[in-house]
Amino acid sequence: MTPPNANKSATQFQFLIIGYGNELRGDDAAGPRVAQIVASWQLPSIKSLAVPQLMPELINDIADTNYVIFVDACSGSSCSSTMQLDPIIIGDHSTKSLVAQETHRCNPLSLLMLTKQLYDRAPQAWFLKMPVESFDIGKELSSTTKRGCDRAVTTIEQFIRSYRQPVWLQPEAYMKSA
Repeated sequence: MTPPNANKSATQFQFLIIGYGNELRGDDAAGPRVAQIVASWQLPSIKSLAVPQLMPELINDIADTNYVIFVDACSGSSCSSTMQLDPIIIGDHSTKSLVAQETHRCNPLSLLMLTKQLYDRAPQAWFLKMPVESFDIGKELSSTTKRGCDRAVTTIEQFIRSYRQPVWLQPEAYMKSA
């Protein structure tokens, strides 16, 4: 069986932003909020998705990009008190065993490994973790998380600017000069 996009010669978009979290659980809505702001830029080289949770269905979009940033809220001992943008390295993990374990519970690494397994490629990836105050039921973000969303959007904007392909490497630059 060939994956639906396996014969594509180039990616559809250069950057994919996946913001995930439950928008009904207070600050857990931070990831989707950031993804919605990035989507409002309406840039053709960027696809931004706001989703309640990571699911295997996202691998088609992941396979169609060069760079992916996963954005999520975090709290507790597993989270720093400041925003973190950490690279995600596939490494030497056993893909089959990890994918089998994560069938109903996806994380950024398992999605990247599944993409690699099905498409024989995976984009460079980062995990943007935003420290938050509360996951209590409610629709309002805390003031700390609102500021964190602003910083996350700025971080993503700077990231995109620094990873944009230089003009001299773009094929259309050669066509204009010919």
